[in-house]
Amino acid sequence: MKKYLLILILLTFWLEGQTFNSIEFRGDVDGIIGEFDRTTLLKICHIEYPPLYKVWKKDPVFKSQEIKGFVDNITAYTHSMGYYRSKVEATTTDNSIVITIQKNEPIKVALINMSEEFKPFALFKQGKRFKTTDFTQTKKKIVRYLEEHGYPTYTLKAKALVDVDDYRVDINMSIDKGVKRYFAQTDINNSSKINNELIAEKIVYKEGELYDVLKLETSYENIYQLGVFDQIKMEADFNHTDGKSPINLTLEEGKTKEFASSLGYDTQDGMRGGVEYIDHNFFGNLREFRAGATIAKRGYTIPIVIYDPYVQTPLLGKINVKNELGYSRWDYDSYVENLFTERVTVGKSFIGLDHFFGFQMEHSEIKSGIPVFLSGNYLINSLFYRVVIDKRDSQMDAKNGYYTSLYAEKSMKQIGSELDYVKLLAEARYIKEFAPMVFAFKVTAGTISEATPPFKHFYLGGAMSNRGYEYRDLGVHSAGYPIGGLSVIDGSFESRYYVMDDLSVVGFLDASKISQEVNDFTGKWYSSYGIGLRYLSVIGPLRVDVGYPQEGGFALHLGIGQVF
Repeated sequence: MKKYLLILILLTFWLEGQTFNSIEFRGDVDGIIGEFDRTTLLKICHIEYPPLYKVWKKDPVFKSQEIKGFVDNITAYTHSMGYYRSKVEATTTDNSIVITIQKNEPIKVALINMSEEFKPFALFKQGKRFKTTDFTQTKKKIVRYLEEHGYPTYTLKAKALVDVDDYRVDINMSIDKGVKRYFAQTDINNSSKINNELIAEKIVYKEGELYDVLKLETSYENIYQLGVFDQIKMEADFNHTDGKSPINLTLEEGKTKEFASSLGYDTQDGMRGGVEYIDHNFFGNLREFRAGATIAKRGYTIPIVIYDPYVQTPLLGKINVKNELGYSRWDYDSYVENLFTERVTVGKSFIGLDHFFGFQMEHSEIKSGIPVFLSGNYLINSLFYRVVIDKRDSQMDAKNGYYTSLYAEKSMKQIGSELDYVKLLAEARYIKEFAPMVFAFKVTAGTISEATPPFKHFYLGGAMSNRGYEYRDLGVHSAGYPIGGLSVIDGSFESRYYVMDDLSVVGFLDASKISQEVNDFTGKWYSSYGIGLRYLSVIGPLRVDVGYPQEGGFALHLGIGQVF
């Protein structure tokens, strides 16, 4: 008897200690995408494989004692998706866990009892499969509607009665909207060195307007983006019986000074790193001071920036002013440029547009490696104007919205410039999501009125332009080096398919024109196509693109941020 007991104990320890290197799902499993695709099932089991770029991390190894948890999690998931008669079983081979899923007949919604006013929000339908997510999301949609339309003190009672014996679901929802409420006065308790007027400009709701939680959230985000507050509390008072709701805003200034460093790589500049000192509240009222240096394979740049977002003037009213002083040395293959710049920009929002205008001084020392570009020193003084409309939902990873801009630069000998020209550049982008797809389009067109030094030419090709070509390598070459052009058109179309929330596969088509003549857009098109990957990391989308030009070959581009 003791021998059998010992064998049983040893067998138990062996089973508990057994490990497996892979997991497989069989039965009612979807292919690439679906409610029961491999990616979803791995998430349900809390199994995470390292992303592609983390090549140093190993794939997970599974222990035998984890198998029951995998089965329980998937069983609970099948129930939440409406398959209450499902069967989930697990078997093992020498090196793998095999989980077989049999969904069987889904449970359906038999009765819906809710107000007609809110039925359009319902994601569930009578006679259709019941999913817990549909029930939960319906409640969230109703709550959001109430909070955005003046009813933040609602009462919502919702139940989904699941009868496994009769195999039916009855849904009951009772909604009391409560008192209709309006924004009242905002009380700002501000301990920072920032005037309350500047804070109030970030608040998008108005006193007397219908209460809308979205406007409250937007105001909070606007204040948070100022980057100077350690604590922000924005609370509405719903205790007034007359429907008026005052807002209490409490602000505490945090650390406004910081040292920042960066390290990265892309195919445009190679390895690069930088350091920067930033004061987000330089002498108060949100003035900003930045000074730092960035070093890359191609060279380095040293910028100093002072920005005042609120300057009161007698004619223009409130404007923002930025002064940028910088020195850089950059190797563009066909020439090396040592550039000193002084740029003063005045900005103002007017009739829904962001306007920027100012003065720019550039002193360049050019050392050319090809005869077509003359070495020498250049002093260019110019006036510029830029107008922008940016309605994208994110500047780093936009999925919806549009962006347009127009830039005009005029250098004149009357203000001490050695050159006299007009430079125009227009750009438009449009991004639209049809989950799990995102489609994006952009076009850029530019022209220069006179022949200019090489550093004022347009250049195409690279990670943010025509991706079938290396950085600035598209168009006519001299002695093997690109010389850019005076007139350009550059267009791109891209589709992104989200395999997971943070991973997408990309296909793109790019087409460009570049000419050595002024206002000449009649030349041939340089087209390319390609594929890529995007991984949404904490520092933004990591981007890999491979482009194939019409002449053959390919170009590889690595970078951070979307092309659009």
